[in-house]
Amino acid sequence: MKQRKTLILLILIFTGLLTFYTGIRIYQKHQSAKKDSENTIIVKKLSSLTSISYNNGEDLSFVKENGTWYYTKNKDYPITQSYLKELAAQFQKVEAVRELKDGDSLSDYGLEQPSYTLKVKDKKGIETTYYIGNAAGENYYLTLDNKSKIYTVSSNILSSLSYSLDDMIETDTFPSLSTGNLKKVIVTKSGKKTTYTSKSKKGLDGIAGGLGVFTFGDCQNYSVKSTELAKYGFDTDSRITVEISYKDTDTNKKKNLTLYIGKTDKDKKNYYVKLKDSKMVYFSDADVVKNILNPE
Repeated sequence: MKQRKTLILLILIFTGLLTFYTGIRIYQKHQSAKKDSENTIIVKKLSSLTSISYNNGEDLSFVKENGTWYYTKNKDYPITQSYLKELAAQFQKVEAVRELKDGDSLSDYGLEQPSYTLKVKDKKGIETTYYIGNAAGENYYLTLDNKSKIYTVSSNILSSLSYSLDDMIETDTFPSLSTGNLKKVIVTKSGKKTTYTSKSKKGLDGIAGGLGVFTFGDCQNYSVKSTELAKYGFDTDSRITVEISYKDTDTNKKKNLTLYIGKTDKDKKNYYVKLKDSKMVYFSDADVVKNILNPE
């Protein structure tokens, strides 16, 4: 009985010590976070941004309307939203590593003729201009608006500024296809239909080889007009239509898509291709397309 009481007492002591230790750890973390917060230098904090413009070798300007970012010069240009969301987040709230006190002239920091000048406006209509100058070790010099204060900021602030407009384009995706998930393929050329299924004379093995490696190459037109379709061989009388039924490998649901194959380029190294419901025209390698049109 005495040993049992001793064991219970030891357990209670251990539990108490564990609780005390946990409490100390939580307090230390809280104090550390509080100290970090107190030491944080906020250069600028804005509400949600609605416009961004800058030059990184090309003049880029974007506007946000109804939650979507657009390229100001051409709103039809398909922008990958994640690029602009990242960029907006970087300059909606800018934190500094340190603020320079009694600094030298702006030219000494590359801020008289900055590497980047970025102008933003938030939903309240507040406009801010950021200037980014020379590197300072792993950081960069930054000032803003009237250039009265100079800061160093993390080099991470430049990561979103390096992308070109071509980098930001949102292109179509083509599914992963193989004999394992292909259900039916119908190729229509010059009015003649050829059907491929696992049970038909024209099996799926051959055409799956072509479709399995098919990819969209460089975008040749991101917003093709109906009057331009014939230029690429996509008019009704010229195009080759590939209707594909398949099971999506992620959702296991049956899906359908239609691919249009047009003319070859002048070097005959690529075909013009597009999805039926897309305005984007791409190159695709001629040898791959030929394996779709003439499967072994």
